[in-house]
Amino acid sequence: MMRTFLCFLTMLLLLLSSCTGSGMDKDRKVLAEVGDEYVYLDEALQGMPEGLSSKDSILYVRQFVKNRVRDLLVYGKAVKNIPQSQELEDLVENYRRSLVIYEYQQQVLNEKMQTEISETELMDFYKKNSRRFAAERNLVKGIFIKVPKNAPGLGKLRELYKSSSAESFEKIEKFCVQNAGQVEFFYDKWVSFDDIMDKIPYTISDRSEFLRTRSNLEVTENDFCYLLYIDDYVLAGNTAPFEYVRNTVQNVLMNTRKSQFLDQFEKNLMSEAERKNKVKYYK
Repeated sequence: MMRTFLCFLTMLLLLLSSCTGSGMDKDRKVLAEVGDEYVYLDEALQGMPEGLSSKDSILYVRQFVKNRVRDLLVYGKAVKNIPQSQELEDLVENYRRSLVIYEYQQQVLNEKMQTEISETELMDFYKKNSRRFAAERNLVKGIFIKVPKNAPGLGKLRELYKSSSAESFEKIEKFCVQNAGQVEFFYDKWVSFDDIMDKIPYTISDRSEFLRTRSNLEVTENDFCYLLYIDDYVLAGNTAPFEYVRNTVQNVLMNTRKSQFLDQFEKNLMSEAERKNKVKYYK
């Protein structure tokens, strides 16, 4: 209910601003008329995504007009049926203030806050807050191969896939190309163990236990042979590797700095206002 009401207040504020000074602007292309309000072409074009075809552009404008006419009709109906009250005026004013404050905060952040974060700062934050970055799923590094079960030289492939050398990988890749197979090499990045197992027709009842006790899996099903070698792993619930959560670390650190910056900005604003006697407190 609260979300719906806030959406209504947002629409109401937008319509109030767009309806100020009603009357048709003769210098603008009119697309629709609702009572004494107008919908203009430039309004539709302003938010149109780039790269649309002519057909899609026409459909977009038509939908924009339909939505705008609907909003104007609903607003007009609401104005006639909702009695004017100080409570509603206060809600609209408070919400307007919140919007203005938010926009100003974003402006201050963009103009005055330093947004560059070094790798050292990211790593330090990650280490100090490692509990915040627990892996939500089992993560692995290694290699996954799927090849026809009758491919010649499959025995040699079984010897190669457990090696992480560049030479072995080149031979594996060549083998898969020659035999219409596929290979996924992820020694250099962390991937979800669940995502890998989704490609293999084999059920593991306890995947965490499997990772603790096994490093490879070979499955032959129907016409294919599936080979998986796990070079390293991190169990769900443990701290995720930095490279896997780097973007998350960056977002968390940036949001933390934004919060701290705005908090200090507001404190400075209060102190300055009090120092200049712009604020008076009464008992």
